[in-house]
Amino acid sequence: MASQVTEKETMFSKGLSKGINIVFSEISKTGKVLVGLTLFLNLLLPSVAQSQEVISIDKIIAIIDSDVLLQSEFDMRWVQIEAQIANIQGPRPSDAELKKQLLDQLIIENLQMQMASRAGVRVDDNQLNQAMNTIAQQNNMDFEQFRLVLEQQGLYVQTREQLRKDIILQQFQGGAVNGRIDITRQEVENYLRSEAGQADIAPEYRVAHIMIENIDGPQQSRREELANFLHQQLTDGAEILQFVAAGEVSGIPISGGDLGFRKSENLPSMFRDVVPSMSLGEISEPFTSASGWHIVQIKDVRGGVALEIEQYHIRHILIEPNEIRTEAQAEDLVSEIHQRIIDGEDFGDIARQLTDDESSIVAGGDLDWVTFGQYPPDFLALVQSLEDGEMSVPVRLQSGWHIMERMETRIEDMTDENMRYQAEQIMRQRKFDNELENWLTELRDTAYIDIKMDLQETE
Repeated sequence: MASQVTEKETMFSKGLSKGINIVFSEISKTGKVLVGLTLFLNLLLPSVAQSQEVISIDKIIAIIDSDVLLQSEFDMRWVQIEAQIANIQGPRPSDAELKKQLLDQLIIENLQMQMASRAGVRVDDNQLNQAMNTIAQQNNMDFEQFRLVLEQQGLYVQTREQLRKDIILQQFQGGAVNGRIDITRQEVENYLRSEAGQADIAPEYRVAHIMIENIDGPQQSRREELANFLHQQLTDGAEILQFVAAGEVSGIPISGGDLGFRKSENLPSMFRDVVPSMSLGEISEPFTSASGWHIVQIKDVRGGVALEIEQYHIRHILIEPNEIRTEAQAEDLVSEIHQRIIDGEDFGDIARQLTDDESSIVAGGDLDWVTFGQYPPDFLALVQSLEDGEMSVPVRLQSGWHIMERMETRIEDMTDENMRYQAEQIMRQRKFDNELENWLTELRDTAYIDIKMDLQETE
């Protein structure tokens, strides 16, 4: 218990200005805002509702560049903080210190919101509804149930607007701070050669296993026979953990279970040479160790850098409605082009003459090899609907009318690129928090701030 108290004291002592915003603003590029809102639902709905009764004075407590901070904003957040720390046992910072930290946090938030507004960062209702739906699912509710809970508390509008603010801050921080982080190719290569780097990007395996122990007795000779029998049963579709749960087969004790996710170096020594060479779902041949006979199965794999992706070599002709071409005229033109290609005219020659896609006009409509994520979903769905060598009929997509030809398909090994990408993301994440703190400090130091609140009087 003492260690838990110490952790909480340490968290408070770092200050709200370093990212500890009690309810909503645990904001970062990892999406922690949703975690904060889950805590809000589980712990703070009653206290926030009470805070609406507490607020009786609304005055300016700070001028921050071109905006102001109101007493009501401070009071509401302070009530939330009090609700969270009410059950903490042992020493904690004084109210005056916590209020100073809260004021600093609110000032920093206000500055960021002003900058985000000037930068044009917006969150539309569709994004907001998606985020609200995610929070509802985290709390085992659908969107309508979640909305009803908030409306019953009188907090639906308030929650939506706070969430909108949090998403804006998350997006703005990510853009501003990541732009300050420079990771060179040499840094990535050095990291990948290090033991720490190799451990960080190594895959984790979820392994289930059966062990038939080596025990002296009349049935010792039957253990290999049983191992082979169990392997055949598993290959035919039996579930490995059901055998483990039974505890014995044909009177011979067996043990094992699910080891959970582990990197290869954290697996039992007898598995380390077997598991990394196996694929997802694969069942090993029976093998022996000093302990007995073993069979392992890879139930799941996460992480790692091995990556093969399907790519398509395509070309297309795009015809768009525009100021001088109506929708009907665009449809007539693309139908005429399609018929000309069927009649034997060269696809590439027509594309060079008539396509509206400036990026591929010189190449005769050839887009080279494309991968998922490069183009809109409706475009890629059309690509996937074709066979190699097949041309589509004219299809209306969001960008206009298309005639598509899928020329070839290949599986491209992207392991090296994925390895470098993952390494860069890990290194960026490690630099982010420190750079965020530096950026926020600079932000405050260069802003005009006039604090009108006497924190001693608020005690």
